[in-house]
Amino acid sequence: MSLHCRYVFIFLIALLTNPVLAAGKWSGNVALEYRYFTENALDNRQHGDNWSFSAQPEYFRRWDGERQSFTFVPFLRIDENDPERSHFDIRELTWVKANKNHEWRIGIRKVYWGVTESQHLVDIINQTDLVENIDTEDKLGQPMVNLSLVRDWGTLDFFVLPGFRERTFPGAKGRLRSQPRVDTDQAVYESSSGQRHVDVAMRWSHNIGDWDIGLSYFRGTSRDPRFVPGVDSSGAPVLVPYYDQMRQTSLDLQWTTGNWLWKLEAIARQSNGASYNASVAGFEYTFTGIFKSKKDLGVLLEYHHDSRGTRA
Repeated sequence: MSLHCRYVFIFLIALLTNPVLAAGKWSGNVALEYRYFTENALDNRQHGDNWSFSAQPEYFRRWDGERQSFTFVPFLRIDENDPERSHFDIRELTWVKANKNHEWRIGIRKVYWGVTESQHLVDIINQTDLVENIDTEDKLGQPMVNLSLVRDWGTLDFFVLPGFRERTFPGAKGRLRSQPRVDTDQAVYESSSGQRHVDVAMRWSHNIGDWDIGLSYFRGTSRDPRFVPGVDSSGAPVLVPYYDQMRQTSLDLQWTTGNWLWKLEAIARQSNGASYNASVAGFEYTFTGIFKSKKDLGVLLEYHHDSRGTRA
């Protein structure tokens, strides 16, 4: 365990046992993970199996007639072999102030947009924590100020996002990873502000009968880096992440009818001096009470389109 992770672990134990925070509600999870790889590694620095430990406590408290709340969700991963996977993150550290027709949400949060399952085109606010899993479902906490206006014609959200989070990648000893590896220490930004660039976003969402509709706009640093070839300090080839500035307009739709969910996500993006559009559309059908039991079975089919073709 690295010295940094030891300090974080001690901090979490002290936090969990603090009597001052007893007024709120604690929950969370701890996990011990074992990975075994049936194929030999391409790099002799990698291992055939791996142990790791994770902890994610959650603290939640409401007051002021439930008009105000505070949420704190830290996350800790300690990995046996990969120092890049051993990391600490604040998934959420948020104060919420709710009024009759608007809400303020300030702090570090995770925000999810979209409706499809196989790819989340519209989901743009949070950065991917790729060392956790290659499915890109795990996200890093994003600092933000979010004003939400609740009206009869829908909910309008405004976001100011100070501070950019770089995507995490496995280190030289990590699996699964690319070959050559991604060297995050050499990350390059199109913006001269780098990680200090302030992004902005807005979203309108509404429910109309059986329809769920969302329209979103984002301007800022791309969460998806492109890669340029480079070398590390020892002269070995690496991939260097390059974070472009981008603008994205998006639409997400979901129509619910009986056991059917019909879904669509579509984006138009301008980045790296070019524009393209992409979409995911499909359906989800749920068979309820299969074999006269209490179990359900879901069937999913989605189609992907990208105007860049094989360059996507």
